[in-house]
Amino acid sequence: MSKIRRKSDTCLNCDNALRPEDNFCPNCGQENNSHKVPVKHLLLEVFVDFFHFDTKLWNTVKASVTRPGKITIDYLEGKRARYVPPVKFYVFVSFIFFLLLGKLSEKAIDKNHNFISVQSNPSFSISINELQGNKKVYYIKDIDDVRMISFNFESKDSLKTKIQRLKNGSTAELDKLLLNEDIDTTRENREQLRKALLLIPENSLALDSVKPDFGIYGNVKFSTNEEYEQFKKNIHHYTNDQVDSLLLANNEKATWFNRQMVKRLGKFDRNNSDDMKMMTHAIIKSISLTMFIMMPLTAILLLWTFYRRKYYYEHLIFSIHIHTIFFVIFSLILTIQIFINEKIGIKLWFWAILLCLIYLIVSLKNNYKQTWGKTIWKFILISIPYFLVSFILTILAVIYGFLA
Repeated sequence: MSKIRRKSDTCLNCDNALRPEDNFCPNCGQENNSHKVPVKHLLLEVFVDFFHFDTKLWNTVKASVTRPGKITIDYLEGKRARYVPPVKFYVFVSFIFFLLLGKLSEKAIDKNHNFISVQSNPSFSISINELQGNKKVYYIKDIDDVRMISFNFESKDSLKTKIQRLKNGSTAELDKLLLNEDIDTTRENREQLRKALLLIPENSLALDSVKPDFGIYGNVKFSTNEEYEQFKKNIHHYTNDQVDSLLLANNEKATWFNRQMVKRLGKFDRNNSDDMKMMTHAIIKSISLTMFIMMPLTAILLLWTFYRRKYYYEHLIFSIHIHTIFFVIFSLILTIQIFINEKIGIKLWFWAILLCLIYLIVSLKNNYKQTWGKTIWKFILISIPYFLVSFILTILAVIYGFLA
């Protein structure tokens, strides 16, 4: 598509006389194009450019869906005019994907905000097994062991009243307690629960060991709500030396990482939806940057595995196209989950990931032109380091996003 130029009789840079056919000044080389244009011409040019991009985008998506790997083959063969350039295509699609991901996180935070509201009193949890005077058990093979049923409480008196009521509780009350723990409501389980409740002494010593715990990070904890709130108020003015002293006083090492975690967790309020959104967006932004690292790393894996193509940039183009198509698929699922039906969207994630894996294998087969056996084997070969590296980078991105 030819560019629309609005020519001048003289060069705007060096005042050299220009002919009507001169697109560039023969004296200084500046383009003969005046930027003083009417608004209607500007709007027309924007529309033409957008339609031109829209056509290329449609051709790119259509070729990607109908023939996996085709746009990479065409690009490497020089057939590029009909498609959006790989990097531009990736930036456009990834922007939409991470925008939708941010929208989903905001929706989830707003939905669950009422369930994480601030409570004036700390909430505790204790199992029937502990109330009977036994040691705390973190794992048990028998999932139907009624002794592992836990009670949430805010005061000893409220828990004592609840247990006393359940000891003489009705069948419906016991069944409700069993169902909350995903235990079958059989007569046998019901009787075992009633016997376990009767074995709890009226004044259980386990309750005396439960103390308020206002934790910030690691061993940095406060025994009262007043101390905790005072710390949250003053952390904004703490110096590094003050934070280090707090860490050392609570048997934590005064490292840079621990210092940053105390500062961030001290300032961050998980009960504040704005804090949650700000943190989530920072993490999403950090994760988006890791993808720019993953694409060249993936190209290295492809170069190492599919060495028949010896030039690195050939594998890099394939990597960019594949990651872009994955984002297209994930963006469709996010759109369904956010704007159409959340439950259907959640159920579609499994099929979306499966589709991505199948698409990748077919693209590898078409692009590198090897047998199905070799293609699948090499796919498995590159998948292990890919998922390992991506997992590590994602964890680092989450930590960096939180600290930032």
